[in-house]
Amino acid sequence: MNRTRIVIALAVMGWWCHGVVMADPPRPATEEEIKELIAAAGDTEDYEKADLIYVLDEADVYVQKTGLATTEACQVVKVLTDGGVKSQSVLRWEFDADTYRITIVGARVHRQDGAVEDVDLGTLITQPAPQHMIYWGNQQHVLAIPRLAIGDTLEIRTSKIGFNIAYLGDSPGGGGGSGGACLEPPMPGHWYETTLFQSEHPILRKRYSVHMPKDMPVQYEVYNGELKSSLWFDGDHHVYTWTADDVPAVEREPGMVAFDDAVTKLVMATLEDWESKSRWFYEVNEPQFEADDAIRAKVAEITAGLTSEEDKIAAVVHWVADNIRYYGTKRGPSEGYTLHRSIETFRDRGGVCKDKAGMAVTMLRVLGPEVYPALTMAGSEVEDIPADQFNHTITVMRNPDGSFRILDPTWVPLNRDLWSTLEQLQGLVYGTPEGQDLTLSPYYEPESNMRSVHSAAKLADDGSLTTRITFNLDGADCNRFRRTIHGYALPEQRGALEDGLNIAPNARLETVQFTDPFDYSRDAQIDLTVSAERYAAGGNGVHLFRLPLMSHPLNNFFRATFMEAKGPKERKYAVRFWATRLLRYEETIELPPGWRVARVPDDQTMDSPSASLKFEAEPGDGRLTYRFELTLKKGVVPPEDYPEYRKAIDRMHELSNEWVVCRADTPASERVASDPGIGGGAGGR
Repeated sequence: MNRTRIVIALAVMGWWCHGVVMADPPRPATEEEIKELIAAAGDTEDYEKADLIYVLDEADVYVQKTGLATTEACQVVKVLTDGGVKSQSVLRWEFDADTYRITIVGARVHRQDGAVEDVDLGTLITQPAPQHMIYWGNQQHVLAIPRLAIGDTLEIRTSKIGFNIAYLGDSPGGGGGSGGACLEPPMPGHWYETTLFQSEHPILRKRYSVHMPKDMPVQYEVYNGELKSSLWFDGDHHVYTWTADDVPAVEREPGMVAFDDAVTKLVMATLEDWESKSRWFYEVNEPQFEADDAIRAKVAEITAGLTSEEDKIAAVVHWVADNIRYYGTKRGPSEGYTLHRSIETFRDRGGVCKDKAGMAVTMLRVLGPEVYPALTMAGSEVEDIPADQFNHTITVMRNPDGSFRILDPTWVPLNRDLWSTLEQLQGLVYGTPEGQDLTLSPYYEPESNMRSVHSAAKLADDGSLTTRITFNLDGADCNRFRRTIHGYALPEQRGALEDGLNIAPNARLETVQFTDPFDYSRDAQIDLTVSAERYAAGGNGVHLFRLPLMSHPLNNFFRATFMEAKGPKERKYAVRFWATRLLRYEETIELPPGWRVARVPDDQTMDSPSASLKFEAEPGDGRLTYRFELTLKKGVVPPEDYPEYRKAIDRMHELSNEWVVCRADTPASERVASDPGIGGGAGGR
């Protein structure tokens, strides 16, 4: 990963765009310059697969000493296909008025023939934004654009005042806000921002300038690429500028890491270090953890009869997870970063991740441990610069030796673990009085997420199969199964399991038992008996069948994307599988009298930095035993490791399709490979 970090305290003269020394700091493009850029942009045939191109994407950010900022932006978008026309026919800007406000300054259409048409801003509509599970009252501006034709260009100018909060927000304005009618930054006197310099569309020119009071130095780092940069003196301000030209579109790959972790991005902050963020998060939230008599009584009820501290902690975290429903309602200012009072959350039995985390803090403190809230970023990296890069709040407990244990009541519903192994190597900032540096959640060995499956199968003379399959599930697969099976109504569960058998189209589920999803005292187990008529095909003394467990029964219940190899064979970006995994099969197949194994798949051993595979088969007297093991060593597989990982997955699927060949009344020493009447190798059904 190519990154540059600079802490700027002194100005240096810079170069901009085309390497020409400028007499003044960078400025917005003039009307004439925009027309020249549009003329030079090219046509559809110049941009393979592109529906549109950003001819110009520029922004000037004016930061106040309070930390508030005004952003004057201009985007010039040329449409190249019918899809591009459709995407630009109606424009939307979502915002939270308590966080920031957006004004549409102007909009115009540059027709292909050179005519310019202003868009009537009187048609602009401001309305409630769509809400789902989090009802914080976000608004959206909606502007209908006059009908565009291929080759037309849309110029949009906006002005935004306020600040961005990342907590819980995936879309612009999706975080919370602060201060009612008066915008006030979460950390007065500080400003931070993350800006992406790539998109799913080509960008011909992108400029991002920050006009910062000269006594507010800013830290920044560039990730996943390189940018041109400059710093200029401009009266009482320093003007920091980053530019990029001819930026190619990002073509998404199936399962790739978060977009922010793949594209060139700029992370900036005036905050000195993460310890300062940690102390701030502690201070703004500490008053929220007051417990009343009702909360204390509930803790006593939950832990009644439990003798160990570990059992009491688990009981409290599971109660919060299972009884505080996930939904967000607006209850005042600072929805994005301030946890609600635990008394309110307990009364309402509802809240988002920050409220579930706060409820756990309060109830665990009743028990006695030293507990605090913490910030993390589920599904993406937190970079070194101390800017807001969070979408999730959790709970941390200080151990007697001073180390911390992390807990997550948002992930814990139907989850035996108190911290999900799917959240490994995530960036964390604990909110403590003394302040903590950025740290990472633990790495979990593949054995922590193991699916161990044993099968005792039997074939009859007519080729029918009966088998008993036992699943022992740890970590990720244990919790995935609990949640998946609980998603079915009780009368539907058996049918769903039968549909997911995969062993054969006519496979029948004879009996089934599985662990109660809410039984957190043990890892999940599934016990099945299955039958399939005419499973083994053949005649004239030759019988063929596939290895039953290699069909991966119930795989859909585990959402095991790591067992797929979708997308290109060579990747540009890393692929995220969230957790390390270990898949272990052992199956014994009892053969009918007189059947002898003539051919089995060859033994396999593959190993690479991200994945390994092992298969071995042992034909015996009247039976066949085989063992299979697939190990995923990394939750995120980098692109350089992906080809070897994919080879292991491809070989697993080849094993699933290979035939076992048996001959009746044939000495075991005779092998089909030497018999010209029967070929070897893999085959289709």
